[in-house]
Amino acid sequence: MINSTFKNANILIVDDKVANIELLEDLLDYNGYTNIKSTTDPRDVADLYLTFQPDLILLDLMMPYMSGFEVMAELKTKIPANSYLPILVLTAEISFESKQRALSGGAKDFLSKPFDLIEIAIRIQNLLETRYVHTLLQQQNNVLEIKVEERTKELEVAYHELMLANSELESLDKAKLEFLNIISHEIRTPLNGIKGFTEILKNKIDSPQLLQYLQYLEISAERLEKFSYQALLITELRTNKYEIEWEEIPVLTLMELVNNKLRQKLEQKNIRIEFQKNADIIAIKSDLKLVNLSLEYLIDNAINFSPSNETILIKLQNLSGHTIIEVNDKGPGFSQLALKNLFDFFGIGEKHVDQNKGLNLALIKLIMNKLNGDIEVSNSESGASVKLIF
Repeated sequence: MINSTFKNANILIVDDKVANIELLEDLLDYNGYTNIKSTTDPRDVADLYLTFQPDLILLDLMMPYMSGFEVMAELKTKIPANSYLPILVLTAEISFESKQRALSGGAKDFLSKPFDLIEIAIRIQNLLETRYVHTLLQQQNNVLEIKVEERTKELEVAYHELMLANSELESLDKAKLEFLNIISHEIRTPLNGIKGFTEILKNKIDSPQLLQYLQYLEISAERLEKFSYQALLITELRTNKYEIEWEEIPVLTLMELVNNKLRQKLEQKNIRIEFQKNADIIAIKSDLKLVNLSLEYLIDNAINFSPSNETILIKLQNLSGHTIIEVNDKGPGFSQLALKNLFDFFGIGEKHVDQNKGLNLALIKLIMNKLNGDIEVSNSESGASVKLIF
């Protein structure tokens, strides 16, 4: 007996001989099939396919009005391309050409009359099992297509929302950059006046105490000016508004620029810069403004924390395909707490904020990331060491 899954399958018998139909109906009934239709007129098959929706067709080839080949050709125009309708051809025509033509015309199996009843029962069940599996797969594919379509729509909505969010963020970035430009300009304009009149007053005042106050005022103005510049540069780097200008930068020129900028501070503490290189490095390819600023901040920090009458050593070397500029000072180095927060903007340190150079290293880290490089900070026996890796 058949599996209960297939007992309700719709089976259509097409044969011009009533005796053949009755034999097949008895066979199917004996094996438990319950939904059986038959016709002796092949011209009715197309309509029966639409109304009965058979799961299997048992088809004779040699019939009046229409041959089995013609029936299959007509069914091809009605069977959906993605469906599987098994047709078992049962015929006394056993030539190789007939078998080949039947199988290429749409038949899924072929039996010659007179057929063995056990064999035909097995083949019928095999074909129904194949249709059942194909139908399940098709249903799963349909469900997947619906889910894919739903997910695609969700992704399209999410993508649209993301584009809107990105557009809003770009607008906010632009507004923030414009705001910082305005703030930077509004800070620098009065600062120029403050610094100018401070310089004039220094030449007019003889009181040591008042001169000390002016010095504090001058330091505060310089710090405020530096902060406005740093804030603007940080925003440009973070929002990718800064355009890198790659060029070959002569190392000696770079060192001269930094040395000239910090000459007064070096002379005040009687600190000397010693430059050495262990490789024939003439230039580095980078952005002059960003590299110059990074070195200036590093050496400025080294001057601030180095004792007077000491030497700041700058090493230049090639290592594993990278150019490394290393700045070594004779200062106290970094505490463990400071080392954990060196690259955080306004990170926690151990000193009063007025003594903290916290923005410098965080900004240098941002710069080196933009230049596809890196920065490494460590303590040595003699002081602190900072490496710029290009």
